[in-house]
Amino acid sequence: MSRLPTLVLRWLLLSLVWWSLTDGDASGLVFGAAAGLLVAWISLVLFPPSLHVIRLRALPGFVLFFLSRSLLAAIDVSRRLLSPSLPVTPGYLRAELSLPEGVPRWLLANTLSLLPGTLSVTLQGDEIELHCLDLTQPVRQDFEYTQVRVAALFGVTPDQREVGG
Repeated sequence: MSRLPTLVLRWLLLSLVWWSLTDGDASGLVFGAAAGLLVAWISLVLFPPSLHVIRLRALPGFVLFFLSRSLLAAIDVSRRLLSPSLPVTPGYLRAELSLPEGVPRWLLANTLSLLPGTLSVTLQGDEIELHCLDLTQPVRQDFEYTQVRVAALFGVTPDQREVGG
């Protein structure tokens, strides 16, 4: 997608958010439109258009995956942290990425950080480093499954490289 249509799309989405936050009050539309255009332009500089676009028909499945994983992980983390014995084994996990560079990797890192129990620490080259609440759990398998779900969202096939650790 070229820069101008991306700028217009982002500006329209930000304007829609502004309009909804102001309950459609017309007195703030000029300011909201100007602020939206500025933020859209800054987002274009920081996050240029990508060759990888989210497939809309894959989005509901990804949202369902994310919400269900978030709920289950939040229950697990709460159970652990409320337990008097605090059954956690924190540590770091390094894994090789098989997603293409750019937006797919960025979304994977942010998705993993939003799921309770993992936090993306670094995303450098073909590797990601995660801080994990409990390394005795199948964190690597969860990482791989999340990577597959992100790949499906973008309609890309993760390559078959061995994941390091």
